[in-house]
Amino acid sequence: MGMTLKRKLKEGKSVLGTMLYLTSDPNIVWILKNCGFDYIFIDCEHGVFTYKDVSGLVSLCRALDLGTIVRVPQPDRQSVQKFSDMGIDGIMLPMVETREQAEQAAGYARYTPRGSRGMCLGPIVDYKTGMELAEVIKEINDEFIIITQIETRKGVENIDEIMSVEGVDAVFFGVYDMSVSYGKPGRIYDPVFRDIIVKVLKSAKAHGKILGHHFFGDEDLEWGLAQGIKLAAWHTDVSALQAFYSSTVARIKKLPGYIV
Repeated sequence: MGMTLKRKLKEGKSVLGTMLYLTSDPNIVWILKNCGFDYIFIDCEHGVFTYKDVSGLVSLCRALDLGTIVRVPQPDRQSVQKFSDMGIDGIMLPMVETREQAEQAAGYARYTPRGSRGMCLGPIVDYKTGMELAEVIKEINDEFIIITQIETRKGVENIDEIMSVEGVDAVFFGVYDMSVSYGKPGRIYDPVFRDIIVKVLKSAKAHGKILGHHFFGDEDLEWGLAQGIKLAAWHTDVSALQAFYSSTVARIKKLPGYIV
C-alpha cells in the first residue's frame, strides 16, 4: 500500500483527520476509520504515547488505509527519524520559527539526495513488500508530508522564508501558543488572529504549499475551507469526549425524575 494523503492533497482534494492525545488502544483506529476520517494526527509533543504505542497505532492504520501524521516532540534527528521509520505519511514540526529549522528537519525525513535520513531495513521497507529499495526511497521522498506549525510571533514574521523551503509541503497554525506569543493568552477568537492566519495562508499559497488547520467549531471550519484549507483536523479524542459528555450530561440532569 503506497502513501496516498499527499497525492489526494496535490490533486486538490480535501482530507479530514482528528488528533489523538490520550488514546493509545489500537481499536480507536477501527472506530475513526468507520467514522469516515481520512487520517489521524498522533500528538507526541503533548500526548502520552510511547514509541511502542505509536507503532501499534500506525501498523493498524496502514492495514486499514487510514493515513497517519505524527506531531514530533521536537524537530531533531532522533524524533523525526524514529517516527518516520514506523511508516507514517508525514510529520508535523512544532514551533517552527526559522528557515534553518524547517530545512534541517525536512532533511532528516528524506533520503539522499533530498535529505540525510538513515536507511532502516525495518517496517518502513517491509510493509512495501515487492518493491525495490530504490523505489521505496523515491516513493518516500516524493510522498512524505512535512508540515511546519506556525505558533509564534517570530514564526509569523519569518513566514515567507519558512514557506520558501523546498522540503516543506504544508503549513498548520497553532492558535493557542500564538495567543500566548502575542500577549493574548486563550483569546483565540480575537480578530487579530484571523488576520494572522490569513497572512500565513497567503504566504503558503504563494509558495504552492498545502494549507492546513485544526478546527473545533462549525463556523471556523466553514471559514477555513473557504480560505482553501484542504488538510483539515477536527477535534481531538479529549475534546470530542468532553463535548459529547458535557452536553448530554447537562441534558440528562434536567430531565423530569432526575433528582439533584
